Amino acid sequence: MSNTLLYPDGWLVLGLPWPEQTRDGWGECALAIAPQTIPRNLVGKEAGTALDLATGLARDRADGPGKAVFFSDITLWLDRHGKDWRALGIDYEAVIDELVGAQVPQLYMTLMQKAHAILCDASREGLRLHYSNGEVEHVTPQVRADVHAAITTSLEGDWPAYIQDLIDRGAIRAR
Repeated sequence: MSNTLLYPDGWLVLGLPWPEQTRDGWGECALAIAPQTIPRNLVGKEAGTALDLATGLARDRADGPGKAVFFSDITLWLDRHGKDWRALGIDYEAVIDELVGAQVPQLYMTLMQKAHAILCDASREGLRLHYSNGEVEHVTPQVRADVHAAITTSLEGDWPAYIQDLIDRGAIRAR
């Protein structure tokens, strides 16, 4: 059995719309896929480029966020290199839609609303959260790194069992 399937080098985590129904500030609002396990013939060229960028960022810990790469991390990385999705000829919203609809293993994740906001944030200055008591929190790079670490830990624990279940049910084949 392929260790890469059960224990990939990293994941691309996509922020989904915040759900209308939540449980105590938690909602199913993210989707994780393992880019290096996805045959590029299953997705279009633009989605393949996004998967390749995510794979590169997951492997390059010095320039990347670690194993859980947020789609917003790719956007920020492009910005730091003087590029954006449009400069690459990519409609990033169409890429997200394609990846969400792709027939590949996808693990839906339940996150706190704050983690979801951080996952989706691609602003240069960092996110500012405004609370009902009037308090404003500027999300620091350390807080963003903590969210990456928490999501990575969750995926490292949940992904192997999820993939093993797909294998056991015959939904996917181990190579």
